[in-house]
Amino acid sequence: MAGSAQEARETIKATEPDVLTLDIEMPGMNGVEFLAHLMRLRPMPVVMLSGGLLNGNAMAERAMELGAVACLSKPQFPTKDTMAEICDNIFAAATGQKLAPRAPDPKTSEYAEKILLVGASTGGVAAIESMLGSIDKQEIPPVVIAQHMPHRYLKSFVQRLDRLGSHDVDLSSDGMRLKPGSIRLAPSQDRQTCVVWHSGAWHIQEIARQYDQPYCPSVDVLFASAVPWAQHVGAVLLTGLGNDGAKGMLALRRKGARTLGQSKSSCVVYGMPGVALSLNASEAEAEIEDIGGEILTRMRQTNAGVTTS
Repeated sequence: MAGSAQEARETIKATEPDVLTLDIEMPGMNGVEFLAHLMRLRPMPVVMLSGGLLNGNAMAERAMELGAVACLSKPQFPTKDTMAEICDNIFAAATGQKLAPRAPDPKTSEYAEKILLVGASTGGVAAIESMLGSIDKQEIPPVVIAQHMPHRYLKSFVQRLDRLGSHDVDLSSDGMRLKPGSIRLAPSQDRQTCVVWHSGAWHIQEIARQYDQPYCPSVDVLFASAVPWAQHVGAVLLTGLGNDGAKGMLALRRKGARTLGQSKSSCVVYGMPGVALSLNASEAEAEIEDIGGEILTRMRQTNAGVTTS
């Protein structure tokens, strides 16, 4: 282990490692600069790591140009699968093997790093059915929905959604890897559902429910979990009593997420989307039959600067 570029130089000379894992973010000299010096003076297999999104990242592309074997995202919440992926890449680099790259689905490549988060409560069953029925499975990023509903009814609702359309619908579970076109509903039990990005994909992360959280699943908790990657996020608040999701949506919008609320005229209860609009958390509102297509259109566009009060 080395905590700086200087320490890394000394450690490499002393140990002559078979492979080096190199963080892009380092004190003093970033990992790409260090890689450039290393490949000129002492070429060796290097696997780059970063805490941010790497697909399309200019620094990651530069690292590959300089000779890095792979560029991987550091998981915020390590799981068995994510650690195995890192280990496989390190072993492959050390032994001169080459792992087959994962080719993106051409129909969903524009959503390769995006995710759509949805919150709903009273009236949400019909609203979710309507929203999902208006969008094509092949044209959506992963979708995670927090619907206020007792768990025994939630399981039946998932089965109903799965029967009604061609979408891949299921309950989410801890560590689940999310794929474009998949729709996952947060369980309504004693743990909150979050999303995290690592190892080139979005994953479900379950956390303990706090005493001051009246709802489980909580839309606010779900939305807030995605704030570090907000520019890749779309968030929608559908009909529902109360204000769950409004603060989380505001945090997302302030960091560049695309946000929409259901129109008052199409809501059973204009609570959650109404509060979001009053906080300037939602960019706009749309009728329920239009909201799915509208949020996807906005997610394909660049959100150039958001000012909220």
